Formats: sequence, structure tokens, C-alpha cells
Amino acid sequence: MNKLNQRQIFIYLTAAALLFVAGWFAHDAYLRRTPIKSNRNVVLKGFRFTSPLLDVELPEGIVIGNEPIPFKYKIKSFTQNLIDKGQVRAISVYYRDLHDGPWFGINEKAEFNPASMMKVPVMVAWLKRAEKDPNVLNLKFIYNGEYDMSKIQNISPEHTIVKNKGYTVKELLYYMMRYSDNNATSVLYYNLKGEELDTVLDSMDINNNPKDGVNSITVHGYSGFFRILYNASFLNREMSEKALELLSEQEFSNGIVAGVPKGTVVAAKFGAYSDGMNSDKQLHEFGIIYHPTSPYILGIMTTGDDFSRQANIISDISRLIYKEVNSAPLIRR
Repeated sequence: MNKLNQRQIFIYLTAAALLFVAGWFAHDAYLRRTPIKSNRNVVLKGFRFTSPLLDVELPEGIVIGNEPIPFKYKIKSFTQNLIDKGQVRAISVYYRDLHDGPWFGINEKAEFNPASMMKVPVMVAWLKRAEKDPNVLNLKFIYNGEYDMSKIQNISPEHTIVKNKGYTVKELLYYMMRYSDNNATSVLYYNLKGEELDTVLDSMDINNNPKDGVNSITVHGYSGFFRILYNASFLNREMSEKALELLSEQEFSNGIVAGVPKGTVVAAKFGAYSDGMNSDKQLHEFGIIYHPTSPYILGIMTTGDDFSRQANIISDISRLIYKEVNSAPLIRR
């Protein structure tokens, strides 16, 4: 793996208005293929956010003992209609059933700037360190406030950490994931070792395409974070639960959450990017929707010119998919 400049990934995470990150995760440009496995696994009970299955991704559209996912073409038609009407310039969708692992992608090879969604590996790296020493979460760091990185965020955080105040790692993770606070991210990032971040990306089946100093990613490439967190196959069960619990507290109610019934648990992360000239705005969200009987992963990446409209599109797709999942026969449940 090529080691990219560590400092630039921080700029990439926190200055979404710039073209940045010659970052720390250059991976092979091809997707890793996982062979089909027919064995089934018994799920342990007593955990809210995770399911201890080996992470197996079947070929697209395959459902064990069933027909291919029937509503893919409804979603494909819906997204194409949005493009045809000029509501959005580009859109990708990733869906995965978390029972058997069938999935589908729409424009899943299209590349986008993940922006603040790359706060997830920073969180995972800290929780990986905490596996060896849980007291790590109680370490305290002072935010000196030299640079207020929240001012340049495309979607301003509701709350940020305060200058010259000390925060524990646990508190910083909370601010970073709940409010997407760039200042909390900066403290956490600079107190990690580069190899810790490399290990996260090497171990979680994340594929990106570094080119011209800018790292782009696809919906399929990003899906590894949520697949592996749900199956607790990188972090242990306790830390995977912590990670998904933090993601479930995200304060972004205009996307995926707006498309599911009130009270449905959603563990998600959004990202917003602008090229600084108001001509290229990207808004994305990825998450696990804890449907009562059929939990699933949903990832949506968009390029357009209006963040509000793109948020509505994400919520509309979320609503359509939840309705389809909810109306499916009670198979495998």
C-alpha cells in the first residue's frame, strides 16, 4: 500500500471546500471479490446494534432460496427520472439485506468525494486502540482553538467543542459523530498514529481510487465500513456496539431518517462537499436501518447544485426502500 501524506487526510476531512487529501488510504483500484459461501450462521442474542456473522457479500442480486431483489428496478427507474428532470446530476445507491447478504447497486462504480463520511475510520481507529486498553477513552486532550475548522463546513454543526477546554476521547468521539464537528475530528486525528488509520482501511475492505491527489470512493467501496461494523469482524463486539451506537446519535434528520417511520433506529453518517464555486455540490449518507425484522444497509451518494434538494432525494429513496422492505413476505424471519 502506498503511504500517502498523513497531514492531507485531515485537510480532506475538515476542509470540504478544497480539493484535498493525497491521504493515507491508497488501495488497489479493483474491487475485492468474496467467494460465495452457502453455510448459514446462528446469530447470538443480546446485542442491539451488531450481528456476529462472518462478513460474506454474495454476487449482486443473489438471494439464498429466493428471487433476486425485486425492487432494484423501481429504485433504478426513480433515480434515472431524477437525472432526466435535472433534479440531480449524478446519483448512486447501495442496498444490502443484512440477513442473507444479497445486495444491489445502482451506478455503484461512480466515484464521489466522501467528505465527512471519512470520520468513520477515525472513530474506528480510536475504538481499536481502546480494545487493548479501555482507559484510552478517558484520555483528555485540550482543544487550543487555533483554527476553527467548523466555520468551513458545508453543513454547520449544531454544537462544537470549545477553545482551551479539555475533552476526553469519549467526548470527542461523541462530538465528531453526533454533530460531525470538525474541531473534535482535528484533535482525534492528530493524536492517532498513521499506521492505526492504515490498519483500519486495510482491514475493513475499503476501496478508493486516488488520482491527481484526490481520493474518491464509490458506494460499494464505502459499504465495507458498515458491513464489517455490523458483523463485528474488525472491532470486537463491545467496540462495534459503541461505534454503531455513536452513529445512531447523528444529528442529521433530513436524509435517511426522514424516510423511515419515527422511532426507527438508524446508525448513519452523512458527508457534504462543495467545489467552492456553487456548481458542484455533493451530499451523501450511508447507514444501517434497523427495520424490526429485516435490517439493511443503505448508501446514497449524490451530485447536484442544492443541498436541500439532495437531502430530500435521499429521504425519498429511503422512504421507497423502507416501504419495499416492509411489504416483503416474512421470509427468513
